Amino acid sequence: MTEGTSKESIVLHPVAPLRPSRPEAVIALLDRWLRDESGYDEETWPELKKALDRDRLSERKLFDE
Repeated sequence: MTEGTSKESIVLHPVAPLRPSRPEAVIALLDRWLRDESGYDEETWPELKKALDRDRLSERKLFDE
């Protein structure tokens, strides 16, 4: 601990769950994402997966081939 800091002064607060102010807008956005047939996800996912595995500090991969 640093000087002037005691164990008693450190207080952890639980994180409150996020609650959208307009849940109907969130539901509409999720519905739109689920209906998306652009192919963007299928095109982008392999690239993203490679980048995540490439930049790991561990030799263990995050995803199976």
